[in-house]
Amino acid sequence: MFKRWRAFLAKHQAEPEESVAYRIAVTVLVMFALALTLHQLEWPSYSPIVLLLTPAASVLSYYRRASSNMWLKVFLSFAMMALLLWFFMRLAATLYDPRLPLAELLVWLQTLHAFDLPAKKDLRYTGLVALILMAIACVLTYSSYFAPLLLLFCVLFLAVLAVDFWSGNRTPSTKLYLQTGRPESAGLDWKWLGKTVAVTLPLAILGAALIFLFMPRYQGLKLRSLPVNWDMDFSLGQVSDGQIRNLNDQLNQQDSGGKPQRIEGDSYFGFDSEVNLNARGQLSDRVVLKVRTSNWQYHRGVTFSEYTGYGWKGIPWEPKLKTITTPPFRFPAVNWRDERVTIYYAETNLPNIVFTPSNPYRVYFPSNELYSVDSFEERSTMYANTPATLVAPVFLEEGVVYSVVNQVPPSGSRLLSNLRPRQREKLMVHLAPYLELPDSVTERTREKARELTERHDSDWTKAAALTTFLQQNYTYDLNVDFYPEGVDTADYFLFDSKVGYCEQFATTLCVMARSVGLPARYVTGYLPGTYNPVSGFYEVKASDAHAWCEIYLGEFGWMIFDPVPGGNSNPEVGDPPQNRWLLESLLEYLNVPPALREALPNLLRILVGLAFLSLLLALLRGRSKSAFAPTSELAPYLAKAEKLTEARKPGETVKRWAERLNDIPQLGVLARIYEESFYRGRYLDESQQAELKEALKALSRRKPREDA
Repeated sequence: MFKRWRAFLAKHQAEPEESVAYRIAVTVLVMFALALTLHQLEWPSYSPIVLLLTPAASVLSYYRRASSNMWLKVFLSFAMMALLLWFFMRLAATLYDPRLPLAELLVWLQTLHAFDLPAKKDLRYTGLVALILMAIACVLTYSSYFAPLLLLFCVLFLAVLAVDFWSGNRTPSTKLYLQTGRPESAGLDWKWLGKTVAVTLPLAILGAALIFLFMPRYQGLKLRSLPVNWDMDFSLGQVSDGQIRNLNDQLNQQDSGGKPQRIEGDSYFGFDSEVNLNARGQLSDRVVLKVRTSNWQYHRGVTFSEYTGYGWKGIPWEPKLKTITTPPFRFPAVNWRDERVTIYYAETNLPNIVFTPSNPYRVYFPSNELYSVDSFEERSTMYANTPATLVAPVFLEEGVVYSVVNQVPPSGSRLLSNLRPRQREKLMVHLAPYLELPDSVTERTREKARELTERHDSDWTKAAALTTFLQQNYTYDLNVDFYPEGVDTADYFLFDSKVGYCEQFATTLCVMARSVGLPARYVTGYLPGTYNPVSGFYEVKASDAHAWCEIYLGEFGWMIFDPVPGGNSNPEVGDPPQNRWLLESLLEYLNVPPALREALPNLLRILVGLAFLSLLLALLRGRSKSAFAPTSELAPYLAKAEKLTEARKPGETVKRWAERLNDIPQLGVLARIYEESFYRGRYLDESQQAELKEALKALSRRKPREDA
């Protein structure tokens, strides 16, 4: 049986690939893809082994290309089975992100595969694996530096395709041989290779760009991977036992008393245990976070409950320490079906705040400890006590990667407008901190809130009415002057200044909501950021630091209301402001004027249609030309044969002409070659040309027919 198997393998052994140039090109391509993939895997310990074994194995497979390599195949089979077992073990340890063990599996499979590459099909499999490895590297990367490397890979891949074509088209009967005039034994024509890549690269880039630009974006596209860099080495070590630590030395001040304060640098004063509403400062446009998510959403940082008239203080109860041995950190679930994954990449050093979407219930963070400030002091008997603020024991240093799974309520304007406060009385003991107001809040502020909501029955319509009023009647300005000391911020903003930025808008909405019995809290965090269609990330800048109001709506939990003019007043309700096409996102990212942005997609669609029509016409024209090319090549031979024998009758085919003159065998040769060339669309090879010339010589020597 063993001998029979060996005989079977020998019988079905493919023809070995002799082209050294093709083997070198494929090896360079896969080495480049392996290096980029290993870089995205943060250079695991086995990286040198892979990078050394792959070229060595390729050399070995070349020298043993004509051998059956049976024992090598047996060894590789057992090695791959062991590799599969190792993969399942790695997968069990990293269920939160299966991409990593999958990438490692493919890296090792390619390394083993390099030992047995006898035929061209094996080398083509290697090129395909290189393409998959490059796709994995693109998925794992989140940096823009990868773009030139991707372009270089495209050049290498096109070069491999060209060399593949060259290695299979070196016989005298091929068009490539006729164009280059190089014999089969000659080396690669580098001039032809460079010309081929130079012509095909722009076409490949243009085609990829068109596919990319007109690719639709779907809101709610599911992300399933949950990356986190467990090997992160925090240079500053533990900096907190649950307290918020800001990197700016000007912050972390206790009870500023509402005194004017000028903040410098990119540390937002809202990321602290207290907020001074009379602080002023502007943040830069430096990217601080990159966020991978398929949903346009706010990123909550710190939640505040106590309004002092001139600022905010954090939730009064102590943070709870959560410790885990295996990920993730779990928090109370709300049993909503819509689950979303958000991945955060820190681009610079940030405070020890774990930014999350609303209602996080699983957090994959590179630490065994997290501190959670819950929404309620005691667990509610009706609804889940979701975390209000998450604090890490370490700063979010540059390079930190973590993932969050959150739940989203099934909200809609019709559903929310019918909401009645049926269960609020049972939760009053828990909601009391979010209804308290200091004596500094004036009666005219309370009266204004009651006036705006008296015609509304549901909590949501009341909150929406207050938010809309602020959006439509007040001015947003980052250069607002300091407020006078001793005034209530909400009152001064409503009736005197009427100008402010997000802190004043959010504070006023919280105060007015509490004035009409709506539990409200002040929240600081980040806006969704700007979507980068090239990288697929939302880029959150320092200037995207923001403040908003969250109002408690019973079974819908804490919902975001943003009263800043020009924004989405209720971001969790309705369709988010997301473009349908990547082209629209790219134009927005490049700050193209709206008028041009609206006209350009239609113009590009017309141009693409015209280009497609031109390509179709060119293909049809080329096909027509190629169909008559063999005929034109045979025309001189036919004309001379007719001159030496007898002209064809109108409409008579070459075959019928030869059959009519069947006493001239040379015409049968001409008819046979004509049919082979015409119907197969092939040019004449050297043997056919020699056969035709010999037939014409024979015709010229024969005597003319007596009836001619």
